[in-house]
Amino acid sequence: MVTDLVFHEAFTKHEMSMGHPESPERLRSAMMYIKRAGHLKDPNLNILTPMPVDLEEVYRIHGKAYIDGIRESSSRGGGFYTPDTEVNAHTYEAAVLAAGGGIDAVDRIMAGKSKNAFVLCRPPGHHAEYERAFGFCFINNIAVAASHLVKECGLNRVMIVDYDAHHGNGTQSAFYSSNRVLYVSLHQDGRTLFPGSGFPDEMGKGAGLGYTVNLPMYPGAGNISYDLAFTNVIEPLAEVFRPEFVLVSVGFDCHYQDSLTSLGLTTSGIAKMNACLKGIAETHASGRLAYFLEGGYNLDAMGMGSLNVIEELMGVPVTEFSDTYTENDACTRYTKTLIDKTLKTAPLLSEVIK
Repeated sequence: MVTDLVFHEAFTKHEMSMGHPESPERLRSAMMYIKRAGHLKDPNLNILTPMPVDLEEVYRIHGKAYIDGIRESSSRGGGFYTPDTEVNAHTYEAAVLAAGGGIDAVDRIMAGKSKNAFVLCRPPGHHAEYERAFGFCFINNIAVAASHLVKECGLNRVMIVDYDAHHGNGTQSAFYSSNRVLYVSLHQDGRTLFPGSGFPDEMGKGAGLGYTVNLPMYPGAGNISYDLAFTNVIEPLAEVFRPEFVLVSVGFDCHYQDSLTSLGLTTSGIAKMNACLKGIAETHASGRLAYFLEGGYNLDAMGMGSLNVIEELMGVPVTEFSDTYTENDACTRYTKTLIDKTLKTAPLLSEVIK
């Protein structure tokens, strides 16, 4: 079976203000790196052109009036939601195609037509809330796909892992009361970075208590800290939850070269997370795995990271790059303390430490 790369030229037509970090160049860099490696000619990689999303699927995650407002703003040529989150004439089309691409991708995986997918889309989505566009996001693409898997495909256990440097507040909010979607986020501590959420005591409510797990990482945390988090928290969570499908919010702003964040991952560290996530999907979810692009504002990190994601999904050798970063011992000590606290307080992990 093939790996699907979901892409549409409309994703590059959504633009915000001049010099805005969330620019079409992000996707152009990703596609350039993938093309240079020769993968676009590989028959095992399928370029999947998405269809617009059925809005009834979106209305499970966002209010109708809110979505109507995005369409109307785009039809007028543009408008601001926040000082750094704005629409242009192409934003609505790009947003409904991005959300549609996510559903197309997971449906093809469920039907056995592809083995996995990377939704290389703009605008991103994990900050978008029920009636709120901000953090460069309008429709929460990964939340729409997760809801589709639960409501339309009948799955009971969908795992979302979000390793963007910013906490995915919108995704967390969408499933905060659900025990059918496990949301796990590794992000820079909200005391030091937008959107200022994602703390360990945010664990869900009602039936969803324990199905939200946040790991706010100390600024400078890199390969060592993230490896500890995956080994001691993410993999044990997967063992307990036994997901039927794994979705990933991938943000290459966790790379140490990103200009908007202060984390310390290298491409090899990110690649190791991808290998682990693929292993989780193969062990528990029959290989069902789909990646959704969120952030990442250094163009080379975007290109290198996207290439490595595609290579991991295709099962070909992952290109090694020479970028290096040394994590401070203080970061590692902080991460170990954070993991210890998480293991003691996260309800789903209680049996891990018995």
